[in-house]
Amino acid sequence: MENRQLPEGWKIKKLRDLCEIEKNQGIYTNLPYVGMENIESNTAKFIGSYQPQTVKSSTFRFSPNHILYGRLRPYLNKVLAPNFEGHCSTEIFPIKPRECLNKNFLLYWLLMDSTVNNINKTCTGARMPRANMNDVLKFDFLLPPLSEQKRIVAILDEAFEGIDRAISNTEKNISNARELFESYLNTTS
Repeated sequence: MENRQLPEGWKIKKLRDLCEIEKNQGIYTNLPYVGMENIESNTAKFIGSYQPQTVKSSTFRFSPNHILYGRLRPYLNKVLAPNFEGHCSTEIFPIKPRECLNKNFLLYWLLMDSTVNNINKTCTGARMPRANMNDVLKFDFLLPPLSEQKRIVAILDEAFEGIDRAISNTEKNISNARELFESYLNTTS
């Protein structure tokens, strides 16, 4: 990271000093399962089931204190801040932030295009590229004070909720326009 004057209280830290990857591996039952297919790209949305699911291979256990990071094909940008306990594919790493790092601040950082691009540069494997998480943990991380992290997260949450509402309203308007058009066609024929 370039030399520049940081706002008061802000620090540049290595990501490894702010969080750890917890790979508690085992065969878990009676817990919801998260696979790569259950995280929507670029949105941090869970599109799976909250029903308990057992899988045949071992998985990593996680809690609501973790961020789930899909290291397989990191350009797909599959990141999730679960609000439930569960288990996940071993292609998804449970990352637990330390007390100085807000979980959702880390989530938004991982979703940033610049972070995705930097993580892609760590990949190994041509057919099934995987992020080298040891290299990722060496990344510089601009850490504001916790109160500022929470303020930034609140602003981003509100912005994304507004975007979700706008998308939903647009989809309703499109549906209404189609119904109106079909109704018009049916009355004129």
